[in-house]
Amino acid sequence: MTHNVLIVAGEASGDAHAAELIHEIHLLAGQNGVAPPRFHGMGGERLAAAGVAPLIRMEAVSVIGIVEVVRHLPTIWRTFRELVAGLDRDRPDAAILVDFPDFNLRLARQLRRRQIPVIWYISPQVWAWRSGRVSQLKQLVTDMLVLFPFEVDFYARQGMDVTFVGHPLLDRVPRFSPDEKRFLRERFGLGTDSRVIALLPGSRRSELRHYLAPMLDAAEKLARHDASLCFVLPRAPSLAEDDFTPWLRPARLPVRLIPDAFYETLAVADAAVVASGTATLETALVGVPMVIVGKVAALTAMYLRRFAPLPYVGLVNYVMGEVAVPELLQEHVTGENIARRLHDLLHQTAERERLQAVYAAIRARLGETGASARAAQAVWQRLTALPHRAALSFHVQPQPDAHAP
Repeated sequence: MTHNVLIVAGEASGDAHAAELIHEIHLLAGQNGVAPPRFHGMGGERLAAAGVAPLIRMEAVSVIGIVEVVRHLPTIWRTFRELVAGLDRDRPDAAILVDFPDFNLRLARQLRRRQIPVIWYISPQVWAWRSGRVSQLKQLVTDMLVLFPFEVDFYARQGMDVTFVGHPLLDRVPRFSPDEKRFLRERFGLGTDSRVIALLPGSRRSELRHYLAPMLDAAEKLARHDASLCFVLPRAPSLAEDDFTPWLRPARLPVRLIPDAFYETLAVADAAVVASGTATLETALVGVPMVIVGKVAALTAMYLRRFAPLPYVGLVNYVMGEVAVPELLQEHVTGENIARRLHDLLHQTAERERLQAVYAAIRARLGETGASARAAQAVWQRLTALPHRAALSFHVQPQPDAHAP
């Protein structure tokens, strides 16, 4: 019998990882001569292209920060209730939850109460903050698939077994030759002798509000002193061109908004300013010197400083265990500070060489390629074990109100 699987991703990186996972599961089904699982749930364009249907679109709930979440609570809860109602209407045999911890932890409770096995792909960053969530994960999650080697040790100290699959970006992020980079510069209308700076504000509208204005201010300051500079701005699939209009229209800058070519846009850059998140890891794998920026609403920042102070925000720095890549946080995210850092990256050869050594160390620490295939194998093992394992994995509990968080 074909398995019915719920899959839930709430942001662009999770959407991409989940789509690759589904592709690998389909390959496994073909190799085993059986029909692939039927997937439904929440995600974006990548999951839709992977054949997930029906699909609740993730864009309305893809926000970061406490204040930002509060503003979007009506939409978030409406989406949550729709997913929970679907558990009873079209009960899945298993669920794959992809990162997105605040939303997915609540959903995992509903799945647990219904005795539906939970496979969590891409661990919440409990190793960075809110480590108290580990006890919840131990109770709610059947299989935890993690991307970083250090996560295995972290969870082991907490008494939880996890499966290390490696990072799928090692397969996805291409390496560009000098000839390919020259071709891309011509394709994007960039001069071969010009220096290019990539502006990476993120894939959410809330991130544009935090980052795009200071990034463009930095670009204006740099262009004022160096007319040969060009600026590229990749547009994520989760954003429309109109989302950038309020910032780009007033800007008198040579900024090229490039859709659906994230890695190609990075490949032509000599330096980049990057919003904290998965993009910092992607930028490191492409090999572009960068400065990381991290900013949330003032009340969110106050909460973090009071209850969960972070040593750094860049994912690359968590991989290294130190501030190996420079960061600008909160009130320091200004056009002047960003411009100064980018100027240094363009002109200080020693700093550029140091960052390349850091990037080589990051690549080495991420393990081997084939992460999505290993994750698919773990999911496949769980699905094939369902007839005799699902009943043993959970204690029967009374059915809760379908709309309870």
